Amino acid sequence: MTALLSVTGLSSGYRQQRVLHEIDLEVPQGSVSAIIGPNGHGKSTLLKAISGLLPSWSGETVFDGEAMPNGAPERARRGLVLVPQGDQLFMGMTVEENLMMGAFARKDSGAIKASLEEVYTLFPRLLERRTQRAESLSGGERRMVGIGRGMMANGKLMMIDEPSLGLAPLIIEQIYEALNVLATGSRSIMVVEENPSRVANVASTFHLMDGGRFTWSGDADALAGSGDILKTYLGG
Repeated sequence: MTALLSVTGLSSGYRQQRVLHEIDLEVPQGSVSAIIGPNGHGKSTLLKAISGLLPSWSGETVFDGEAMPNGAPERARRGLVLVPQGDQLFMGMTVEENLMMGAFARKDSGAIKASLEEVYTLFPRLLERRTQRAESLSGGERRMVGIGRGMMANGKLMMIDEPSLGLAPLIIEQIYEALNVLATGSRSIMVVEENPSRVANVASTFHLMDGGRFTWSGDADALAGSGDILKTYLGG
C-alpha cells in the first residue's frame, strides 16, 4: 500500500529533554495504525511532533508525497488532523459551535453540512446536545465532540490521542464502536492508546513504543501472538 505518511529519523522533545529517538514510521493510505505502550514513553509526543506542535530536532516527515514544513497550522491545512488528549474544547461555546471550529479552514459549505450530518449520525448524543455549552457535557460527550471536531476538518489523516483516557468502561465501548465505524470507511487514522486490547479490533498495524523508540511492530495477528512482549511492556 502507498504510504500516506512517512516519518524517517524523527527526534524531538521539550526544551533540552529528548523524548523521541530517531523514529521511523509509515502509515499506509486508508489504514488504521495504533501506537501502543506504557504512559510517559513518548506516544503523545510523537503525535505532537508529526502535527507540528513540537519542532523536529532531526529527521523528515513526508505527507501525501510532500515534505512537511515546520508549524502546526500549515500541516493542518495540508490534511494532518490532531484530536488532542484531554479534548481541549471551547467550554463557553455550544456543541455545534465547537464542531464547526474543526471546519474553520474549509470553504465547501455543502460538504461541511454533510460532514456535520455524518458526525451527528455517528454520535446521536451530540445531536441531542448540539445547543448546549461544552462546559455542561460529561467526559464521554466531550470526547465525542473532540473526535467529531476532527472529522469536521475532513483531513487526510486523523491522529487521535488516547480516546479512552479517563472514561468509564461503557463510554469507552461507545467511543470504540464509533472508531470502528470510521475505520471501515476510507479514512486514514492513527490512534495512540495504552491498552492494546481496546484497539485490537480497529487497527491493522501496531507499533509498541518504549523510551521514545519503537521496540516492536506488527499486525493484529502478530500482536495476538506476542504475549511475552505485552506482558513485559504493558503488564499483560
